[in-house]
Amino acid sequence: MPVEKVSITRSEIEELKHKVDLYERVLRDTVPGAISNAAADATSRQEVFESLGYTASSRDAGSAVSQAARKIPTVDGLPQGTRVPSDLPQLHYSNIHRQYQSQPQAQLPDTRLQDTGLGLPRSLPLQIPHPVAASHHRHDDEEDMLSTEGRLLHDPDGNARFLGETSGATFLDYLKEFMTTVLPLAYQNLRPGSDGSAFLSSLGRYQTYDSRPLHDRDVDPSWFPTSPEMESMLSELRYFIQDGNGSWPSGGIYWWGNLSSAPNIPLMERDSPNIRLAKCRPLSFYQTAFAVVSQATIMPPQDISIDSNLSENYYSRARMLLGNPLDITRFTPNEVAALTLMGFYLIEMNRRDAAYMCVSSAMHISIMHGAHRGWLDESGKRVFWTLYVLDRYLSCLMGRPPTIMDDAIRLPLPCEAPSMPPADGLRAHVELSRISSHIVCNTYRISPSDDARPVRSLGADIGMLDDWSLNLPATVQLSSNGLSDDPATCLLHMHYNQLIILTIRPVFFAAVKKSFAEKLVSRQCSLGSHPQLHQLKRCISSAEHNIQLARQILTVNHPRKLLQAGLHFIFNAAIVLMLQHLIENLCPTSRSEKARSLDLDFVIARFEDESRVGSNYGRDCATVLRDLRVLVQRLPIPVDMNNGTARPLNMAQQPSTTYDPIANRTTVDMGQQWSEKLTSEALQQPALIEQGHMLYNELVSWIDVDWQSYNGHLI
Repeated sequence: MPVEKVSITRSEIEELKHKVDLYERVLRDTVPGAISNAAADATSRQEVFESLGYTASSRDAGSAVSQAARKIPTVDGLPQGTRVPSDLPQLHYSNIHRQYQSQPQAQLPDTRLQDTGLGLPRSLPLQIPHPVAASHHRHDDEEDMLSTEGRLLHDPDGNARFLGETSGATFLDYLKEFMTTVLPLAYQNLRPGSDGSAFLSSLGRYQTYDSRPLHDRDVDPSWFPTSPEMESMLSELRYFIQDGNGSWPSGGIYWWGNLSSAPNIPLMERDSPNIRLAKCRPLSFYQTAFAVVSQATIMPPQDISIDSNLSENYYSRARMLLGNPLDITRFTPNEVAALTLMGFYLIEMNRRDAAYMCVSSAMHISIMHGAHRGWLDESGKRVFWTLYVLDRYLSCLMGRPPTIMDDAIRLPLPCEAPSMPPADGLRAHVELSRISSHIVCNTYRISPSDDARPVRSLGADIGMLDDWSLNLPATVQLSSNGLSDDPATCLLHMHYNQLIILTIRPVFFAAVKKSFAEKLVSRQCSLGSHPQLHQLKRCISSAEHNIQLARQILTVNHPRKLLQAGLHFIFNAAIVLMLQHLIENLCPTSRSEKARSLDLDFVIARFEDESRVGSNYGRDCATVLRDLRVLVQRLPIPVDMNNGTARPLNMAQQPSTTYDPIANRTTVDMGQQWSEKLTSEALQQPALIEQGHMLYNELVSWIDVDWQSYNGHLI
């Protein structure tokens, strides 16, 4: 049943939020006492309390509140000591968001209430806060997982999707919360200019369109290109995503099947449509292959006679040939390769949820036929392991559990075989994906095993990654300059660096928040003695290295574009380099500010390239990076600890222009104009945030980080 959407004013939304917050706070204090009065016997009370998730401490607190309320004398009809709405405690989530939105701002285009019937912020975590004061913590797995719950985020169409803690979109939502807190404080409650406000106002949403289905094209599924055209496309595809046509020492990090020769097309001139479908069904793999290779370049076709929807046409043919993947009577292990490649194509088209479903279906079909137990030849084995690494990649990308756990797989790793590429690259990719699965499931506790430690060990995770790197065969190692002429090897090491970043990122982000809070509250900063200063620097160096590797891939692979995995890795690297602006005095690197600026320009340009071929994903990522770059450059260091005066961050930059292919215009990056805005707006040193300020407790919580167990990490 369709959900009707209505348009209401922002003031009405805020009023609804205020009422819901008030009712929830009152209920937290009154419900325990009410249950005690209503339930006559202890057993009944116990059942009700357990169904609501109350602990013994919360029952005691609720009863005490209830009993105390009966004894308090009233004045003007109100009990003395009763808290009026302004005195009630704030919800744990978003006094930050309210403080930002309560300030004057331009009306945003999307003011529709997406969660119909509720006046709650759309990015509320799934786990409901405990019904009593925050001091009553639960000492079980729920407490360990409190910071790893993920979020339901909405795309621009209003579709909600769960994205777990490892998801970049979830981390960006945390970053938006942080920015909405520190920007008003740094500017003494005066909001900066409008540039970057689109990023902040998207709290609870992610800006990509990956929930939208691909268009179903009206095509003939039995049509195939000519044999020479198919040979050419398969050769290009083999170079793009398999083994470089035999030229890569690693043998590639994926194996899709035999791409060396074009398929034989059966005769179908006198056949009915159904018979044609049946005859061509085994060739669905090749239609998917042609779909992948048709979008392999970074430039739109110059020949106007070439169909701009060529890739989706091939994909539509493949879907029609394969049919319903839930029809288990039709699918055999031979078609798993087609589904696997289809999942890869959906990743490349930024249809991540569709890819998640497709890869999951392929994995279940493989399991149904016993592939995970080893009943395969070497080619089938490599197809399964390629499916495995896609499953692990999507699990990490989306912050969701993998389809099959490692303990259930008995299949040997890829090995050398006649007439097949070297197995080193794919084998190393599988081993790295196993570490990725451990980080997702046990470190971030998205799906922890029974023997997983209740506290995450940062050093242990980094040690696993370092052991993987040290034990690589020579064919997948980088040269002394940290690069390789093998694009597959470069992408493999980008994945390794991304896992380093992902492991350290919670501590890195906490260091950024702690630095700001200390300077705003006490005019001091203690991060110079951070016990993991080396790891913070390593997070930055891994980000820098990933951008270098991306440059190398584009150089040796020109004119082919970066795979979506590579784009994802450099996007996350750019976020780290931007946050480095905020703690660069504590984490200096050997590279200059100009080099870092050029790295960020490079990353943004890659997403602009994607937008030129019609990618909403490329356009949206470029917009996010530009907005965040402006906001970070506008955040002044509140205090110069050497002389006690405020100074802005990195204002001396050269002007640059940015071409927006969607709007078909060239503009000057607002980040480069900020030095002029500083003069005109006469920014002053931020005032100390003292006790009693609405955000004082929030900032103190950032300062009082226990570095020995921050966010569940045993440091």
